[in-house]
Amino acid sequence: MSKFLSALTAAKARGTNIVIPDIKCISPKEGDLLHGRDPIAVAMSLADAGAPVLSVVTEPKNFGGSEALLSSVAKTTGLPILRKDFFTTAEEIHRSKEIGASAILLMYSCLPKEKLAELYQAARAIDLDVLVETHTPEDIAHARTLGVRLMGINNRDITVLERDNGDVSRTKALAGQKPADVFLISESSLMTPDDVRIAIGAGADAALIGTAIWQAADPAKFYRLLTQPIEVKLCGMTDEAGVTLCAHSGAEIIGFVVDYPEPVPWDIPQEKAAELIAHLRQENPAVKSCVVTGGSADKISALAATVRPDIIQIHHRENLTDTLTIAARLHEQGIKVIRSLPAGSEKRQAQYGIADLRELAHRLAAGLNDDGCGIDYLLMDAREPGNASAKALAAPMEEFLRLREVSPIPVILAGGITPDSVQKLLRESKADRIDIMSGIETGPGIKSPELVRNLFKAIYSK
Repeated sequence: MSKFLSALTAAKARGTNIVIPDIKCISPKEGDLLHGRDPIAVAMSLADAGAPVLSVVTEPKNFGGSEALLSSVAKTTGLPILRKDFFTTAEEIHRSKEIGASAILLMYSCLPKEKLAELYQAARAIDLDVLVETHTPEDIAHARTLGVRLMGINNRDITVLERDNGDVSRTKALAGQKPADVFLISESSLMTPDDVRIAIGAGADAALIGTAIWQAADPAKFYRLLTQPIEVKLCGMTDEAGVTLCAHSGAEIIGFVVDYPEPVPWDIPQEKAAELIAHLRQENPAVKSCVVTGGSADKISALAATVRPDIIQIHHRENLTDTLTIAARLHEQGIKVIRSLPAGSEKRQAQYGIADLRELAHRLAAGLNDDGCGIDYLLMDAREPGNASAKALAAPMEEFLRLREVSPIPVILAGGITPDSVQKLLRESKADRIDIMSGIETGPGIKSPELVRNLFKAIYSK
């Protein structure tokens, strides 16, 4: 096993999701990515943030790369480097090793199968790792015949220089076809930590990401978010101090209780929420905002238009039809939707007319017109309208486990999560999304720096 693949294999044992940053200067679709930044300095910051390896695009015409860029990145960071370019000759392969590459990329989309096999053997003969990039089942089948150890699935079409739109569905469709002894990398169209989790959940071992990292205000800080296997939502913000603290904590979603239909100590008016969400976006644009509320479709739609959060969590007594009507209107506004579910079949029957978790989850996911445009996430929460102000609620573990097993959409766990309990709850639930409010507070809405720090230390410690 050569240097590049060895570093990836070692990283996989450390527990975070593996993300390979792609050092490139230009995106054919998005244009200039540097915006005046020094790519060497950014590469160094990504190495300091924990990147086990780096990828460097050396193609000059469309991506603004160069051999000199790769050499400088390799020398400065000391990390194994994947050279990305459009190779056609063995001489280019040998040159790659001379300038400091530990691995090269060969793409079925750009090479005849016989030529790719020839270049693959030339690279392996000089101990270069080879990332063999596939895009179809036929590509994967041929890669098997070469005995590749490092395989990529490009979610987009490199033949149009990735100007097409894409998502991780290509990885989801093809990942199950890779041989057991192959290290699989999902490439292109990964923009968020959730994209990384979806790709890895589908069977990828790592993700290679360029444009999203370069579009971030702070690439190193965004890189750390990308590698987190647990999505953390911190809720109940009431002031700028709490927003600032939590925006830089490692949380991916910051929640605000706004115009809640019943009295709760975390509730803030729309104007205050709009100010705090604007402050959040200034503090850390990579973190999403979520408004927790309830009521009619007209009320929630108007609130969304005023506050403009990324997500709205419907968390009151709305029935099935009202919930799906609200979701449809919010989707029209470009807002994702979380729907809380009460623990207890009698409560679900009374609210939704459906007690069974499988049936309810599928109905909520299906949408108002059975078009698959329903709720985006479900939340199994101990907190509900009847105990909205209560403290020290226990996580509804048994029903969460059942819901996660049967739900076609992601499920979030909430209730009783504290720095002291989080490791145990994560072990028992294997949750990849959690929601915490009072567990990091010294009082309603007062977030504790010590508790927040201890929470993330507990989440990500072995």
